[in-house]
Amino acid sequence: MLLSSANRTAVAVVVGALALTVGRARASGPEVVGLGSRESALAGASTARAADFSAVHYNPAGLAAIRAPEASVGLVGFGSTLTATLGDGTQRTMAIADPLLVHVGGATPLPLGGPLADRLFVGIALAIPPAGLVRVIADAPDAPQFALYNNRTQRLVVLPALAARLGPVSLGIAVNYLAGLSGRVAGAPGPDRALEARVDEQIGAQAAVHVGLRARATRALTVGLVYRQEFSVPFATTANTQVAGQPIDLDVRAQALFTPHTLIAGGALQLPWWRVVLSLDVGWAHWSAWRGPFVAVESALPLVGEIAAPPPRVRADDTAIVRGGLEWTAVERRFTKLQLRGGYGFESRAVSPAQPGVTNLLDGHKHRLAAGLGIVFPLGPLTVRGDGHGSLEILQPETIEKRIVPAGTTPRPPAEEALVEDQPNPGAPRVRGEGLVWAFGLTITVQLR
Repeated sequence: MLLSSANRTAVAVVVGALALTVGRARASGPEVVGLGSRESALAGASTARAADFSAVHYNPAGLAAIRAPEASVGLVGFGSTLTATLGDGTQRTMAIADPLLVHVGGATPLPLGGPLADRLFVGIALAIPPAGLVRVIADAPDAPQFALYNNRTQRLVVLPALAARLGPVSLGIAVNYLAGLSGRVAGAPGPDRALEARVDEQIGAQAAVHVGLRARATRALTVGLVYRQEFSVPFATTANTQVAGQPIDLDVRAQALFTPHTLIAGGALQLPWWRVVLSLDVGWAHWSAWRGPFVAVESALPLVGEIAAPPPRVRADDTAIVRGGLEWTAVERRFTKLQLRGGYGFESRAVSPAQPGVTNLLDGHKHRLAAGLGIVFPLGPLTVRGDGHGSLEILQPETIEKRIVPAGTTPRPPAEEALVEDQPNPGAPRVRGEGLVWAFGLTITVQLR
């Protein structure tokens, strides 16, 4: 016996409503386009040198290098030409949505006396998408998508931090904070037989830490180490619906806004006779723990029983990170400077092209080129710094080759391992991904002298 028309309609409505609320955002703006123009112009090679509000992301121990209260505001715009070439030869260009972020931050030494004088420092950084606090959208498992770019910037980032200076060594901790969503939707026919719903959703705190260490090894060399804890925002909703006296239960779960465990070590070398600072970072990101951007659905339907729709497994690998930067002070006067900056960054691919089955998650090795300049000048009792930057990230081309087996194959292979020849898939027999991501930004910082 089949479900009635009313039941099928109710299932479609509930699944559609819930699926539209979860999906493909997987990290944050600072991870994709950097935080603050000063360090973004160095391609993020900043673990041992960031010393303004951006240090709460790159290495919170860097706050201990601040000597006076300061505040910053900035704007970064970005876009992409990411292209997927499908199996039939058609091309899809996939842009990053809502390509604008506002950066706001500040840092200051705490005005304490005695043994704590000039020892404790606080800072905060916010990356604010003007279009909304957070947006998460679902894609089907077989939809070609650039897994590490799609909508990654569409969430508010709040990073408060505290640092302590202990002689030549500084320690710092920041908290990456957002909220998760969980709850229940209950629907049943009302007095007029229309379907009425009751929603009980809870927003719970989700937090991860950034822990950093920074030390002056010699007069010219500073070293740093930072660990960023894995972060994600869980979504879980259960829908219990009564239609024509029949229960229809759905359980929808997803893991969104994912950032992996990351460990980065860096050094910054000052060459005062050339007025140059060189910086180098090397790191590792634990992407192999990522379960993917897909939605898991479990249901209990009348006359059918329990139905589970687990998401396909994702073939992800840990990534290697290398970044280098150079800052040259071309002009230096009392309270006045002109600085030129440039940098290069590399990160290996996180998602393997070995996807012979249903998924079409596109990724590749990434090369980032960055450049910028900074101007420092006095303004009454203040020192004003203006920093601008531009960056271009090149995604190396990768091709996913499908494995197609004859219809009626027994046993049927798992969806991750092969496609059955009568099974439609936009990536069959192969799909290729490549493209560019660009960004431009400006940051103004005001510091008390």
